[in-house]
Amino acid sequence: MQRKENLALALVSTTHGMNHFYQLLLPVALPLIRADYELTYLGAGLLLSCFSLSYSLFQTPVGLVSARIGRKNLLVMGLILTSSAFIALNLSSSFYAMALVLFLAGIGGSTYHPNGMPLISELFLNRRGQASGFHQTGGSLGSFVSPLVAGLAMMSFGWRTSLLLLSIPGLVLALILWVFLIEPKSTVVEEPGVRVSGKGLYGSVILLIGASAIYTMAFRGMNAFANQYFVDARGITNLGEASFLFSMLQVAGLFSAPLTGRLSDRWGRRSVIITLILVQSLSVFWLLGSPSNQMILPCILFGFTAFGLLAISDAYLADITPKQHVETVFGVHFTISFVTGAILPPILGSIVDSSGFTIGFSALAILILAGIPLIGKTRTPRS
Repeated sequence: MQRKENLALALVSTTHGMNHFYQLLLPVALPLIRADYELTYLGAGLLLSCFSLSYSLFQTPVGLVSARIGRKNLLVMGLILTSSAFIALNLSSSFYAMALVLFLAGIGGSTYHPNGMPLISELFLNRRGQASGFHQTGGSLGSFVSPLVAGLAMMSFGWRTSLLLLSIPGLVLALILWVFLIEPKSTVVEEPGVRVSGKGLYGSVILLIGASAIYTMAFRGMNAFANQYFVDARGITNLGEASFLFSMLQVAGLFSAPLTGRLSDRWGRRSVIITLILVQSLSVFWLLGSPSNQMILPCILFGFTAFGLLAISDAYLADITPKQHVETVFGVHFTISFVTGAILPPILGSIVDSSGFTIGFSALAILILAGIPLIGKTRTPRS
């Protein structure tokens, strides 16, 4: 049984990584696309939103149909749709065609989170924080590899051919999932130690979802415009160097998610989340004030907090959500969380157009602190 659980964790975590890999391809290519189409930062933000909008809005419908269609089937179909969309993106000849294709790619990406994390949480009831951390490491690996691979590929082949080539791994992974992933039969059972009333639980679920939507804004905003910031605000003209720094925003997730997940198992989800929010806010100001040759350190610290927050939030939500509603609740959670990824880029782009990157990123660093009071009001299950 443990061998099947570990295989499922490995396959689902790899799929998580591929999902993150495709999320970051467009931000990496954005300086080249913006130059080709002569876009303002607002226009670039709108293009990013085409992917993020469908990615966020379809999370809830996917969660609702998950039990009927099957988690495995949705994961496979999502990979195929996203990969195929990036193939089509290579052939797009106008801004509007790209916008439509990116909207379709986002639909494919939306199938992952309402299925991946609930599957892991079901398999690892007693080690949920640690398992969630390893699962998040898969996502972090995809986020780390994407800027490096995509940046180097685009320097050699241009952004169109690179997107075509980078669509292939998703199709291969879809086949591997179809053959090897065994989905556990879902049964509604009462989890050990949970003794909180339904009213109290759902109140905490709402608070946690709202808080998460707020404190993930810095991560969404930085991912959207980091490469553009390094190129335009810091004068790094080599796309490979800029993409390397972008990858440094992701690299700490390779170890921070398991570490902070385990700490949250021991010290409590709320206290670790609050600590990470505070440190993340400080890391943004550190990045803005660092000399160009020292930016790698705040980038790594920012990534440490960002991926730790993602992992612990998922584990905490799984803790307090009744099992029979977990896919739907996760769908709503990710819809609300990722919708900021659709709304934020045009707003942030408009601020950058008018006031610069320092004002835009500083506003994000201050805004995420508003998630702390909401987290403080959540209730954890008691034995």
